Amino acid sequence: MKNYKEPSKGVLTNRTDANSSDFVDFQAILLNKSKSQTESQKREIELLAIKFKMEDYLISDNSEVKLAGEFLKSFLKSTHIRQNKFAEYIGLKPSNLNKVISGERPISYEIAIILGRIFSTEPMVWLNIQAKNEFKKITQSKPSKYNQYSLDDLV
Repeated sequence: MKNYKEPSKGVLTNRTDANSSDFVDFQAILLNKSKSQTESQKREIELLAIKFKMEDYLISDNSEVKLAGEFLKSFLKSTHIRQNKFAEYIGLKPSNLNKVISGERPISYEIAIILGRIFSTEPMVWLNIQAKNEFKKITQSKPSKYNQYSLDDLV
């Protein structure tokens, strides 16, 4: 058995020279593997990537706002589903779906459940993205308004 060395600084692999023959061979293996995937497998990977982006957005401290509708739009694009067809399928008017995507209209609990079922996501992820954005909007627009409140003043 080889000696096992714990990774340092959270790194699980050693740095690799991108010009090395091992790295070039590894790239070739990945490229061949991706070429042999079915369209269904490729779509599943794309959908999984969007789910990871949603989760990453929720835990990030980035000040950039990403609407839940942007993620929905990415799902529709990856699955090649037209917005009108999707709106009809979930029982919305196309104009209302467009307002959800653009952030003009919030995602309801019912729509969050439907999106969760269709795209295999947790409905709360959709609602949490929306809540995070609303919280950012409120706290960034009037930060001094909320600084006046404290328990010491109240007691």
